[in-house]
Amino acid sequence: MSWIEHLRAQASGLVSRLQRRTLVGLTAALVAFSALAQALPGLPPPAAPLRVATFDSGFGGYLTAKSIEDSAAQLLRDYDTAITIRHYGDTANLPYGEKTPAQIATLGSAGVLRAFEQGADMVFIACNTASTQFAAIRKAVDGAYPGKEKPVVSIIDASASEAKRLLDLRLAQRPTATFVIMATPATVRAMVYPRQLAILYGTTLKEGAPKVFTQARWYRSKGATLDSLVQKNEIDLPGGRHIDVVQFAPANWVELIEHGADPALKQAAVKRDLGLLAQQLSKGTQPDVIGYFCTHYPIFDASIRTEVAAQLPGTRETSYIAQGALMARIFQGMAEARLKGHLRTAPLAPEQLRTLVTAARANITISGQNGPVTRQLAATMFPNDPAPVVTEEDLGRLTPVGAGAPK
Repeated sequence: MSWIEHLRAQASGLVSRLQRRTLVGLTAALVAFSALAQALPGLPPPAAPLRVATFDSGFGGYLTAKSIEDSAAQLLRDYDTAITIRHYGDTANLPYGEKTPAQIATLGSAGVLRAFEQGADMVFIACNTASTQFAAIRKAVDGAYPGKEKPVVSIIDASASEAKRLLDLRLAQRPTATFVIMATPATVRAMVYPRQLAILYGTTLKEGAPKVFTQARWYRSKGATLDSLVQKNEIDLPGGRHIDVVQFAPANWVELIEHGADPALKQAAVKRDLGLLAQQLSKGTQPDVIGYFCTHYPIFDASIRTEVAAQLPGTRETSYIAQGALMARIFQGMAEARLKGHLRTAPLAPEQLRTLVTAARANITISGQNGPVTRQLAATMFPNDPAPVVTEEDLGRLTPVGAGAPK
């Protein structure tokens, strides 16, 4: 066969193979060509990957990271970028709710700085207790990165605004409303939520003294007893309207969650402690709004709703505030601002999008040695998701390491 005949045979075979291609194959080729075209000169390059971190005293902030995952999936569909998410949980130093403001500021600053050291572009402080010391944490970050943009987001302002929105809906129907804040003892003592709510309403807050309930501690290695709190405050508004703001700090709950207490024991603790709350409310009072202002408490959501219905019955529906969705909305707005000008010029193939979404699934770094409990919590809360990678490392300490300074 001559070389001309050889070329003709090759060409004929190529035409035959092309004719046998299916529509699916042609579509895949077009998608691949579109992806290649985006990298050609004259077109904008992909946006730099977004590296997102959440920080909390323990596992609870992982729920916020999972809410951010949902927003990330939408962004990856629409914008030419990649996203990674990591949750930092300072389980070695929990519970933050019993620590002093200075200790909380030290540990919160160390954890947020570690996230930035490891490449985070933005950090969301999911921990309400750490957020009470946001000013100190912001100062520490600015000192470590002078003149650089290092966004740190606190949950407090967004949560107070959401509470006001829901309370306004109730006050449009009747003159009084009851708002229950479920938080740690440190968050309750800081008074950040009642005071912020009063500021949003442009009025003053009548602050009550907290009632202390000393209880046996379940996690005995941290001590024999601890204190739960219930505190009642009042906000008076024009036109005879009135809000009762009741803060409730069930001190055992965080350790029950983080250290793997038996489910029956957790259920009993929720029932007992909500009984303390019910005793301090006026007879017949039903909460209009309940804020889970500790990231751990949504883990008890089903038990809390059951006990609220049993112990604080009424005819009205109670609204619940879960903070993860609020943080996810804030993240989406920040991400869209960063990704402006990087909209995808062609849709991704389903497999390409799945790869990016899988890479964006949140992993976990904890400072304590409770990796097995952390993995079990993740599997229980998100049974249909792949197991996160859980690593253990030092995120900060209150005591000196060796002869050096505190870390």
